[in-house]
Amino acid sequence: MVWPPHLLVALPESCVLLLHFAVDVKVLNDRGKEFPWLKPSRCPRCGGVRLWGHGFAPRYFEGFSEFLWMKRFRCPDCFAVHTCRPLGFLRGFRYSACVIRSSLLKKIMENGWVRGVVRQNQQYWYRCLRTWASRLGNVKLPSLAHLESFISARIFPVTEHFAPLRI
Repeated sequence: MVWPPHLLVALPESCVLLLHFAVDVKVLNDRGKEFPWLKPSRCPRCGGVRLWGHGFAPRYFEGFSEFLWMKRFRCPDCFAVHTCRPLGFLRGFRYSACVIRSSLLKKIMENGWVRGVVRQNQQYWYRCLRTWASRLGNVKLPSLAHLESFISARIFPVTEHFAPLRI
C-alpha cells in the first residue's frame, strides 16, 4: 500500500525523540532516579557522539498511582532531547501499545471493549483509527485490514492531535 504524502510528516527540528528500552517497569518504579539507564553511544537523530544526561522527566503509566522518572539525554550537536521510555509505551499514552492494539482488535472483531481499561480511552483510540482509515478512503467502520496496514507501515493511528505515531 502506498501512503499519500499528506499522511507522512517529517520530524520538526525541535522535536523530542523517544529512546525505547527493554526495562521492567516495576523495577523502574522501585529504583526511581537510581535506575541504571543505558546511555546511547550515538544521537539517534544526527549520529553525534557527545550525548550527555539532561535530567529526568516525570511520566505516568497505567498501573502506577504516581509518576515514574524517565531519563533524558541531550545532543549538543543537533539540540535534540531524547527521553527514555519502557519498550512498548508510546509518547503521550499511559497504556502500552499492546493494550491499545488489543482494545482495537476486540472492538473490530467482537464489537466490545477490553475489561479493566477505561472505556473512554478505548473509544478515543477507536475514533482516531476510524478517522485515519477514512483519510485513505470513505470508511464507515475500520476493519482488521486497516489496522494491520497501519501497523505494518509502523504507524500507530490512535491520536488525532499529532501526526500518526511511528513505532
